[in-house]
Amino acid sequence: MLDLNLQSIIYPKAIILLLTAGIVMVWLLYYCYTLKLKNHKTYHAAYIAYSCCITLWILSNAYFHTDLLVEFGDAGGIFMAKLANLASFFAFAFAFYFSCRLSAGEEKRNVFKWQFIVFFGFSIYSLYVNLHPNLTVKNVSIVAPSDFIIEFGPQTSMFFMSMITLVVLTLTNLIAMRRRSSRLNRTKNNYMIAGIVVFMLSTVTIHLGMTYFFGDFSLTWLPPAFSISEMLLMGYALLTSRFYSSKYMFFQFLTIVVTSALYLVPLSIVMAFTQYHFELIVAYSVILGLSWLKLFNCVKKYTSLMVYNSPMSPTEQIYSLVEEFQSSPTTAIQKLATLLNVPSNKIQLVKNSHDSDIYTNYLSKSREPLVFEEIKEKLDNNISQDTLAALHHKMSQNEAAIIMPLFDSRQMISHLLISPHKQDGRLFSNEELVVLEKVLKQAQGYINFERRICQSQALANSIAHEMRNPLTQLQFNLETLQIQVETQADSKTLLDQIEKGKIAIDRGRQLINIILREVNNSSLDQEPMMTSSIKRLLMQAFNQYGFESEQIENRVHLNIQKDFSVRVNDTLFNFVIFNLFRNAIYYFDSYPESRIEITSCSNRYPNRVIFRDTGPGIPENIHARIFDDFFSYNKNGGSGLGLGYCLRVMNSFGGSIQCKSKHGEYTEFHLIFPILSVDSPIYDEIVNHSSVIESAHCQPSSVAIQPQSAPATGVYERKTILIVDDQEVQRALIKLYLEQLGFDIIQANNGKIAVEIFQNNPIDLVLMDIQMPVMNGFDAAAKIKQLSPTTPVIALSGESGKRELELISKMMDGCLTKPTSKPALTVMLNEWLTEKSPVSC
Repeated sequence: MLDLNLQSIIYPKAIILLLTAGIVMVWLLYYCYTLKLKNHKTYHAAYIAYSCCITLWILSNAYFHTDLLVEFGDAGGIFMAKLANLASFFAFAFAFYFSCRLSAGEEKRNVFKWQFIVFFGFSIYSLYVNLHPNLTVKNVSIVAPSDFIIEFGPQTSMFFMSMITLVVLTLTNLIAMRRRSSRLNRTKNNYMIAGIVVFMLSTVTIHLGMTYFFGDFSLTWLPPAFSISEMLLMGYALLTSRFYSSKYMFFQFLTIVVTSALYLVPLSIVMAFTQYHFELIVAYSVILGLSWLKLFNCVKKYTSLMVYNSPMSPTEQIYSLVEEFQSSPTTAIQKLATLLNVPSNKIQLVKNSHDSDIYTNYLSKSREPLVFEEIKEKLDNNISQDTLAALHHKMSQNEAAIIMPLFDSRQMISHLLISPHKQDGRLFSNEELVVLEKVLKQAQGYINFERRICQSQALANSIAHEMRNPLTQLQFNLETLQIQVETQADSKTLLDQIEKGKIAIDRGRQLINIILREVNNSSLDQEPMMTSSIKRLLMQAFNQYGFESEQIENRVHLNIQKDFSVRVNDTLFNFVIFNLFRNAIYYFDSYPESRIEITSCSNRYPNRVIFRDTGPGIPENIHARIFDDFFSYNKNGGSGLGLGYCLRVMNSFGGSIQCKSKHGEYTEFHLIFPILSVDSPIYDEIVNHSSVIESAHCQPSSVAIQPQSAPATGVYERKTILIVDDQEVQRALIKLYLEQLGFDIIQANNGKIAVEIFQNNPIDLVLMDIQMPVMNGFDAAAKIKQLSPTTPVIALSGESGKRELELISKMMDGCLTKPTSKPALTVMLNEWLTEKSPVSC
C-alpha cells in the first residue's frame, strides 16, 4: 500500500509542488523561531496565517497532478478545487489584513473599521460561495493526472473579483506606506510589493485567464510554485534590516545560471548520443567539482560587464582596496568613499577614543556594525529604548549612517570607520557591509602601521618645533657671550651668560625627553612605583622644569592645601606636570595676564591635584577629544600626543585625569589619585611650611607655597668614581662636574676595561654607559656586582627601549639620562654615597 501511495504521487509537477510546500514549511518554522528570539510585534501572526494558507493551496494543487485525482474521482476533484479556492482566497485575505496591521503600526493607530469589514465580509462571502454546491465549482472532468477540466459556477467571476480587490487593496497599503516611511521601511515595502506582484500576476494570468476564460488547466501548478518567491520575499523583508541590492542578486543569479548552462548544455548533448548515462554523470560530477570555481569566476567577469559595465563588481572593487590600505590607508579611504557613493570629506577612520565610548560599549557586545536605519527601526519597536536612543542621537549629531568597528589582536576595538549617508539616499546594501568588514579586518595591520608612521612624523615635527626656542636661546646666549668677550666684560657677566646657556640646554633636553616619552609604546604598568608625598612631587616637578625665564616662572604658583600620599613613578609624574606646564605656557605671550595655579586637596573626595591656567580655555564641543592621540587644538607644531600620554600615565597610577574648561576664561586639569590605605605625608623637609585648609570643596588657599632650592650637596670624603662611556664628550662632561664636586675620577671607554680597572682600584661608585663596544654595560655591571655587590652601579642611559629599561631596573642601582646635569648628578651622589638608598630611573 505504501509503494502504491508513493508511486501515485511520483509525477514531476507533483514533486515540484510538494518540494515547494516542504520549503515553505521549513521557512515558516525558521520564521517563527526567529520571531521568538527577536520578540517582534504580534502582527506577524497574520503573515504566519498567510503562509499556512499558501502551504495548503500548494498541496491542494499538487493533488491534481497525482494518481489520487483519478483514484478519488470527480467528487474528490470538486472538494480539492474548492479547498484550493478557499486556501488561495484566505492567503490573499491575510495578506491584506497583514498590510493593514503594518500600516497601522507605522502610524501608531488601530486598523480602520472599514478594513475589518472588508476582511470579514469577503471571508464570509468566500466561505458561502465555496461551501454551497455549484456556485463556484460545478464539476471536475478527469482524464488523467494533470489532465482535467473544471466547470465553474455562476459566482466564480465575483469570487475571483473579490480576490483581485484584496490584492489591489494590499498593494495600495504598501505603496502608501512606502511614500511616508523611512528608507529602510521603503526597502522592506519594495520586497513585499515585488513578491505580491509576482504572485498576483501569475495567479491572475493562469488561474483566471487561462482556466476561467480559455479552459486550459495544464499550467495550474505554476502559480503555487511561484508563490514561494512571494512568501520568501515578504518574510525576508520582515525578518531582516539588511538587504542585498537587486542588482547584486541579479548579478549572482545570472552568473550561476550561465555557469550551470555551460555544464548542462554539453552534458545533455553528449547524453543524447550515448547509453552510458551513469558513468557520464559521475565523470561530469568530478569535472564539475574541480572546475566550478574557476569557471564561475571567469563567467563573473562577463556578467559583471553586463550588469555593472565593469569587469569587477562593486564588492570586488571594494575588496581590492586591501592592497591600497597597505600603501596608504588615507588614499584607500578616499577611494572607498567613491565606491560607496558617500562624501569623501565626511567618511573617517578614527582611533577609538573617549568621545566614542557610547559606540564602543555597544559594539563590544554586539560585534556588528551600527547602522543608523536599524537603530531607528529598533526604537520604533521600543527595544532597549535608552541605549539606542543615545546611539541614535549621537549618530544624528555625527551625520553617521554606519559605524563599523575594527578589532585588534586582543579583540579590543582599536578604530572606528564612520561613514555618512549615501549621496543618492540609498541604504548600504548587505553585500557592501559584509565586504567592508572583510576589508577592514585584513587592513587592520596596515592601519596600525600608518599610525606608527604618524607617531614618527608627529615626533619629528614636535621635536623640530619645540627645539627651536631653546636652540634660539642658546644661539642668543653665544652671540651675547661673544660680544661680551670682545668687549672684555667682567667675569660675573660672562658667567651669568654661560648659566643662561646651560638652562637653554637643560630645557632642550627636557623637551626631547617629554616628546620621546609621549610616543613610547612600552607598558607604563611595568615602571617602578614608590609611595611619595604629593608636596614633594609637586615641588620637585616645579624645581626641575626648565622655565625659559624668571618672568615665566613667577607666573606659576603652588597652593598646597593638603598633603597626601600617592604611589607613582617620579619620572612619569614629572612628565605629566611638564606636559601641562608646556601646554599652558604656550599661550603666555598671547595672554599676558594668564597665570598657572597648582592646588592639592583631599578629605571626603578622592585625592586630587588641580592644575588651573587662566588662558584661552577650551571650547565645550572639543572637551571629549583633547585626550585623543594626534588631536591638537589651536596649537601649531605639537605632536598631539601629550595629553593622551598623560591619561595613560594617570591610569597606570590607578587614577585618572579630567578636564574642565570655560572658553575664554580658564582650563582645569584634575589629576585624581586613589586613596592609599596608609596615607601619611612624607618628605616634608623639602617644603619649609604649608597651609592646610580643611575644606571638602578645595577652596583656594590664601597662602602660596613658593618652591625652595634643591638640597645642598652633601659633604663627601675623598671618593673615587669610575666613568665608563665610549663617547669622550660624555665622559668629559661628567668628569667636569665630578671634579667640581671634589671626586677622584677614573675613566674607561668600554666594559671590559672597566672590569679590569675595578679589580685593581678601590672604586666607590660606577657610572656605566649601556651601549659600548667590546663589552656592553649590562655584562660589565654583572661582573662588577660579582666582585662587589655593595658598590653602586648607576646607568648612563640615552633613550632606551623597553627591554633595556627592564634590564636597567633589574641590574643597576639607578640611572641618569644622558647628557646629565650637575644637579641631577648631585642628587644621585647624595643618595648613594650618603644614605645608600636607590634612585628610580
